[in-house]
This record gives sequence, C-alpha cells and structure tokens, in this order.
Amino acid sequence: MSLPEKHNADTKKLLKSVPKSTIAKWLLEQGYYPEQYVVPPCFQVKKFELQARPYCEVDISGVQSKFEPEKSDLINVSFPKTQLTDRTFGIIEPKIYHDLVWYLMDEWDLITKSLFKPQNKIYPYSFPIPISKRSEGGLSQLRSGRMIYEFLEMAENDLVAEAYNYKFILKTDIKNFYPSIYTHSIAWAIHTKELIRTKGNRANYSKYLGLKLDKLIQYANDGCTNGIAIGPAISDLLSEIILSSVDTETSKLITAQNIDFLGVRFKDDYRFLCQSKEDANFIIKTLQRQMAKFNLMLNESKSKIDELPEGLFREWTAIYQPFSLRYRKKVGYKRFESSLRGTLSVDKQFEGTGVVDRFLSELVTSNYELKFDFKEKDLLKAISLLLLLKERRNKSFPQILGIIEKIIEKNKDKKRVISKIRSVLENILNDKLKKDADNEYDLIWLIYFVKSLGLFTIEFPKKINSPLIKSLKLNHLEFFKPVPKEMKLFETIKNPGKNRRLLDHLALFKKT
Repeated sequence: MSLPEKHNADTKKLLKSVPKSTIAKWLLEQGYYPEQYVVPPCFQVKKFELQARPYCEVDISGVQSKFEPEKSDLINVSFPKTQLTDRTFGIIEPKIYHDLVWYLMDEWDLITKSLFKPQNKIYPYSFPIPISKRSEGGLSQLRSGRMIYEFLEMAENDLVAEAYNYKFILKTDIKNFYPSIYTHSIAWAIHTKELIRTKGNRANYSKYLGLKLDKLIQYANDGCTNGIAIGPAISDLLSEIILSSVDTETSKLITAQNIDFLGVRFKDDYRFLCQSKEDANFIIKTLQRQMAKFNLMLNESKSKIDELPEGLFREWTAIYQPFSLRYRKKVGYKRFESSLRGTLSVDKQFEGTGVVDRFLSELVTSNYELKFDFKEKDLLKAISLLLLLKERRNKSFPQILGIIEKIIEKNKDKKRVISKIRSVLENILNDKLKKDADNEYDLIWLIYFVKSLGLFTIEFPKKINSPLIKSLKLNHLEFFKPVPKEMKLFETIKNPGKNRRLLDHLALFKKT
C-alpha cells in the first residue's frame, strides 16, 4: 500500500470514529465563517446548534414534491489577488447553512460513500473536517487555512517517498474552481448524472439528497447555479464530493489502460507520478474529459510534465531556505531586513506562493512572542517595512497587524513608538475610508484592530455600504437580520486587553 493510499484509508477510518453530532457541531461552529485570515475574530460563532428539524423541509403534499428555501444572497468580502482580479469569499445565510448541515447529517452514510469510493486511485489530502490521529474519535479546531500548509507538506513528502518507483511527474490544477462549480453537479456526483436526469427524478427532492443540497446552495447565492461560496467548510465538503466523483471516473479509465500511476490531490491541485510522458498525456487528457462532464476545466498554463526528480518540490521553498528565520530564537535588525529582502525576491520570482506568510510566521516563537527586540529607530523602520510588505501580499495584512499588536504590547511604555504607530494607522485608515468599497478587506481588519486595542476614535463616514464594516462600527451583527434567537454569530469587541490576540487567532503555521 502506497503512502497516499494509506493516508486515504486512515482518513476514512478516523472519520468513521467521529460521531455525527461532533461533525455537525464543528461544521456549524468552526466551519460557518471563512478561514481565520478572511474576517477578524469578532465574526465568530458563539452559538449555532443543529435543530431537531431543518428550517426548510420538503413539501410532499402535492403530486410533485417541492423544496423552496427562502432565497438569500452571500455576504462577500474580497481582497486583491492580482492587479486585475480579486479573491472573493462568501458567508452563507445561517438558516440555509444550518439546513445544508442538517441534510448532510441526515444521510451521512451516503456522503461518506461518495467521498471514499473504492475505485478511486487519486488520493485527496484536503479533507475539510479536521480529523487526526492525535484526536481520534474527535476533531481538532483547525480550519483549512491552517491545514493547507500541513497537508501540502504531507502530500509532497509522501510523493517524494514513492517517487523512486516512477520516472515522470504531472502537475495541474482546475481553472477558477469554486466560481466554476455548477450546483447541479452536486447531485450528479452523489447520485450520478444519468439517475438524476431520468424522467421523474429531476425534482424528486424527497428522494435525492443531492437535489436538496443543489437548491440550498443556489438559494444561498440568489438562485445562481454557477459558483459556490469560497470559505465556508460546507463548500469545501461539497467540492470534495464533486471531485471524488471526477477522480473515481478518471481512475477507472487510467487503470483500464494498465498505466502505472500514483495520483494525489489537494483541493483543486493535482500531482501524478507515472512512467512516461505518454502516460502523463493520457492522464491529463482523461482528467480533462471527466472535468468537462462537470462543467470544469483544467488550467493549461499551470499544467506541466517533468522528468523526476524535477518537479517534486515547491521550488520556492529551497530558494527561501537561506533567508528563513525558522530556527532562530532571536533576530537582529540586520538579519530581519536581509530576510525580508530575500522574501521579496522569492515572492517576485514565484508569485502567489506562501513565502510572505512563511516569513511573517517565523518572526514569532511557538508561543507567539516576538523574536526581535529592536532599538526604537530600527523598530520604526521594521514597522514601515512590514506595512509595505502588505502591498506585496494582501492576504498577509492580518498577520502584519498581529505582529504590530505584539510590538505595541511589548513597547507600551515607549510613548514615541506608540504615538508613531497610532499616527501611521490612523492615516492609513482614514485614507482607506474615503473609498471604503475598494478597501473593505483592509478596513475590516484595521477597524477591528483599532477598536480592540482602543488606539483612537474612528470617524466613520455617514454612509457605509458594507455590512461587515457596519457590524464593526456598531459592535453587533448587521447582516442576515433577524438572526434566529437560537444562533449567536458575533463576538462583541471588548475593552482593550480582553480580546483575543490576532496571532493566536490566525496561527497559520506550525511552530518548531
């Protein structure tokens, strides 16, 4: 048994040991909001329990069953991914989200069969529910934002260990995956397209779970059949169900050709080990044909075949190594600046990697204490450089604020430092508030940061369109109103010193 196959078998076994009630609780409480770096800690579930019945039930009183959830829209938050494109995350209306979990739990055995098909030989490393041997029978608190680094590393290491048996590696991913998901394909993946399209089945909501899930996802997004929300754990679970079906059919066709291969997948990112370029070409063409049946497409610009050992590793990790601060207990200013410059160089060469996140995570210890204690002049330069680093990777802004929070905490008696930080952040905030629609992501983090530390009074514009910014201003949830009384989806921002530290909240990387 290969390591990826064993990983998949272990995942299935561990999942089976977890009670459905525990899974439902995690999906509702930990999985409702997107990953930690998307929204600040106040957007946190305090109470969200699985009810005895769903909010929307199938109406079987007529000749044909009906299923009509109340139509809603996603609450979106975006940050720039490139100069021309944004990455947009979505929050699902809570009653719809609850019902997605309810119906999944109601037929959980069917879901697990859809996820773990014996003929699937492409082994996923992106199971969205955080099971692990360390918490057998239960779940950890990890979200995929943190899991991604651990599981990418695991998948990479497992492939390296098996690579001696093969000669080539194929890498590819799905183009614009979540926004391209066709909601009807959820039912196809669970029940097969042929069965769902059989006369009399297309609207048989009482019989087919996939149809209910399809309708709920549609109505969470104003009736749209293209695209699912990025961020909620339920979206990750549904995407795994879809790709499990794609992977299984692809596996069957490759196996039928007696091709010796080993395939792994992390979310929409594929790696295949095989014996020849001809095999690699057959694999990618087969995978693309199966993707097309689900209205999905591989990303040609990111598809590559390499002769081993080339292509086994993420190249940026080796180039970044000389600049890494991972094993340093203390960091002086010169080393900090040198490492930051190296990070920028690697990021420029390998755009879109996690090198900036990695660098930032290495500035703190396993207990989230700063590794540096610069003199005042150097400290002010470091803060300036950190804020400039945000322009290279928008996603890193919460981490940068988390480090600045620790700087404030450590230097609270240095009036000049605190005054400078306050002045810089106030200028940034006021400037961004002038165009709040274009700066929503930065603003929700800045506003939370300023309010949680009591740095200064924020002068909000009279008109605020963003429900997230409104929520922060008024310190209670300002969307999906009225929220059912049995749900509490917002953590009030408390007085300074009583809020959760940002670095604790984010905790993106394991520390050693």
